[in-house]
Amino acid sequence: MHLVNGTGLLLPTLMLLSNYNEESLVTRYPDINEEYRADPNNPVCYGVYGCFPITPPWTDERRPIALYPETPAKIDVRFPVFNHRARHYPKFINLDDPDYLHEVGINPAGRIYIITHGFLESGKAKWVERMINLILDQDDEGTATCIVIDWGGGSSPPYNQASANIRLVGAVAAHMIHLIAEEYRLKNLDNVHMIGHSLGAHLAGYTGFYLQKDFNMKLGRISGLDPAELAFTETNPIVRLDVTDAKYVDIVHSDATPFVPKIGLGLYEPIGHLDFYPNGGFNQPGCDQTLRKRKDGMWISSMFQFFSCSHGRAIHLFTESIRSKCPFTAITCESYEQFLAGDCFDCDQDGHMCFRFGFNSHNSYRSMMSANQMIGSQEIQAFFITGSDEPYCRTHYKVLIKISDTEESVIHGGEIGRFHLSIYGSKGEHSDKMAFTEDAELYEPGRNYTRVLAGTSVGKPRRLTVSWEYNTSFLNPLTWRILNSPRVYIEYIILQSLEYRSKIRLCSSYNMPVTDNVDSLFTQDNCRYYPVPLEPVVS
Repeated sequence: MHLVNGTGLLLPTLMLLSNYNEESLVTRYPDINEEYRADPNNPVCYGVYGCFPITPPWTDERRPIALYPETPAKIDVRFPVFNHRARHYPKFINLDDPDYLHEVGINPAGRIYIITHGFLESGKAKWVERMINLILDQDDEGTATCIVIDWGGGSSPPYNQASANIRLVGAVAAHMIHLIAEEYRLKNLDNVHMIGHSLGAHLAGYTGFYLQKDFNMKLGRISGLDPAELAFTETNPIVRLDVTDAKYVDIVHSDATPFVPKIGLGLYEPIGHLDFYPNGGFNQPGCDQTLRKRKDGMWISSMFQFFSCSHGRAIHLFTESIRSKCPFTAITCESYEQFLAGDCFDCDQDGHMCFRFGFNSHNSYRSMMSANQMIGSQEIQAFFITGSDEPYCRTHYKVLIKISDTEESVIHGGEIGRFHLSIYGSKGEHSDKMAFTEDAELYEPGRNYTRVLAGTSVGKPRRLTVSWEYNTSFLNPLTWRILNSPRVYIEYIILQSLEYRSKIRLCSSYNMPVTDNVDSLFTQDNCRYYPVPLEPVVS
């Protein structure tokens, strides 16, 4: 979530306050008498789906208001089925008619993807439709099946009621999956992959829990796309999605803050086998747009879209990863700050591991497991950088700039400004211009400066151009240039590629400075002309 003028708490606060403006519990549950409802130790039970208590850990200091799920009839969960032959007019699974299950178009020989939405949405959400089409497009064998869990009848405000409803929806979904396994005689659920956003992520966790509890079956995979934070952070694992709910659980954190809970809409804490943190896991690039009223006058919808921009980014990143030719690489690190500083940039060295992000992450995770790179069920947090709009995928470069300490450089002194770099591949492709730092900084002779940057993919890097953006301030004498033009003397640049695992040394024409707003070419060949040999760099 992007914080604007201290409004980071606004949406979660509105979601909480909405609970106090709804009907009474008794009115909302006309089939349950008041005496029965008044006893929190007397759980609501819904037949084969089981009972749903609100005693701890369902109620604690993290979630002081816990409600019972609404009735199955009220929530009215629906399960449309999509495949290569039925993308627009799906058939629906009927839990009361097992024989009809064979008519809905499920191929037991292929993978089964189960997608579910979050709060304030339904199964008809545009992102669900897009994800289905891309999943089916990438399935060359034509055997994939996509099933949507549409619980739109229970996803409306208040938020705490929707949070309670997903407990029941998870149990219903578990019965649906078990029915498929029984009717098609599946040996296991290894080919079943659930994908859920926000509350839908925790719904997937409940589904995995009930499958194990009631049917002794375990889901192959759950992908949690920015699991909801409110009422789920730092709770007992039974309350939220956790690593035990499937054989492989991967998480995308896109709207969470590491130090202040309840600022973002998503969880920050790692809860899966592999947790991805694009751009640090919060304040996604491009989500700082101005809040504008929609043409239809719907302020609440406008506010939700504005404040949920980062929350929804997890969906877009995961969706793009389904068929992207871009590597979408993430690397483990102790923190995002250390990642940006370049402390974690060598795959398979010093305990740092590289993973393919998103839809195909399971392949790289299994490769690491097979190579004994990981021990047990350790928490793995991986970081990467994206662009501000589609296509979001970027390739990563660790750039070390060595400022020359030659006499000419020392006499000229330090400069305050920003470097901009553009990287060229072997076929002449070049990246967009990347700022070395967000703000102007002081660069002094003889010092090294290192940053991790992300740009459009150009293949294996071969050369780069560097320009200098000079910043002057009347109040800062260090920026005054009366007799000399702004310039920086760069001795060399070390350019390392994460995706292509290469490292090269680049130099400009001998002793030529980088000047204000002029592109200077840096190549490997130019490094041969330096009188003092530089330390060797292995490519």
